[in-house]
Amino acid sequence: MTTTRKATSPRSTIRACAKVGSTAASGRSTPARGERSPAGDRKARDHALGRLVQIREMLARHPQQFELALTPDDARRIAGAGRQVVFISMENAAPLAADPGLLAFFHAQGLRMLGITHIGNNAFGDSSNPRPGENAEWNGLSPAGRALVAEANRLGILLDQSHSSDAVFDQLIELSAVPFVLSHSSADAIHEHPRNIDDARLRRLAAHGGVIQVNALGAYLIDTPPNPERQAALRELHQGQRARRRPGAAARAGRTAAGDRAALPAAQATFDDYMAHLLHILEVAGPDHVGIGADWDGGGGVDGLSDVSQIPRITARLLQAGYDERQIAGIWSGNVLRILGQAQAHAAALAARDAATPKAP
Repeated sequence: MTTTRKATSPRSTIRACAKVGSTAASGRSTPARGERSPAGDRKARDHALGRLVQIREMLARHPQQFELALTPDDARRIAGAGRQVVFISMENAAPLAADPGLLAFFHAQGLRMLGITHIGNNAFGDSSNPRPGENAEWNGLSPAGRALVAEANRLGILLDQSHSSDAVFDQLIELSAVPFVLSHSSADAIHEHPRNIDDARLRRLAAHGGVIQVNALGAYLIDTPPNPERQAALRELHQGQRARRRPGAAARAGRTAAGDRAALPAAQATFDDYMAHLLHILEVAGPDHVGIGADWDGGGGVDGLSDVSQIPRITARLLQAGYDERQIAGIWSGNVLRILGQAQAHAAALAARDAATPKAP
């Protein structure tokens, strides 16, 4: 008897992740990642706090469509009820530079994932995307970054290594008591790029229990020569909220976001390029350590995988490659939910141990 399996992504897929600190595009915005100074740190902090308010207001306005998830069980329940799951993350820890103690406040407000760096080094560590003229500043994590890792472990926040340097990766393996995620990275073995990861580190990530979500940003998948006009348009798009306040800018940003590649041509990666990275990483790390992190809100999307209507193509190709439904469910959401649960279980165990420890008089 032949069993027909519909090539769709499981209902438990977690696609919504509202971000309080990141590059501005679509559902996320940037915390003034320019000047590193007391004033710049305060500006980044205030931007992230404002973004947090916006996320919470969106949730309050649309309770029938969205619900905030705080735990893996929340995500499964919300998806099962037919609503969109919202996890809050911070892609760049720069908003915490003014006061790292704010991490506990953000956690109390729903933050469940924390990326250490974004474009350029920050007070917590070195970026894989240094700004022009920057070199390795901390040789990985700074002292403040090491303390941040410990605090994230204590709170049960899942750490995200994407955008951070290889040295940060190596130190997270050493320092983090729980697995971590690479939320949107790809394979160096297929296309060498500072934002991608080599096979040796993929194996170390899997041995540590972590997960890599494979990115669909074309420049990380194939060689894409720079197009200055396109880059200028993308920079305008990445102004986010500020772009909307300039006459005509919102319309231009909208055209770019919709993929006006005829007016702004660029070498375009394809669905097959994406699958080459995904299938390679699955072979090296194993299906229990892989997920999907398309980065559509940060410039991601390739020919044949440019919006959610084309997601079933990934499932179909994975079935064709021999992966079973349990493994595919893990790739779509189960794997990253598992390590979030591990981070939270570790935090709960620490809290219980502290509560049972007699306090000094």
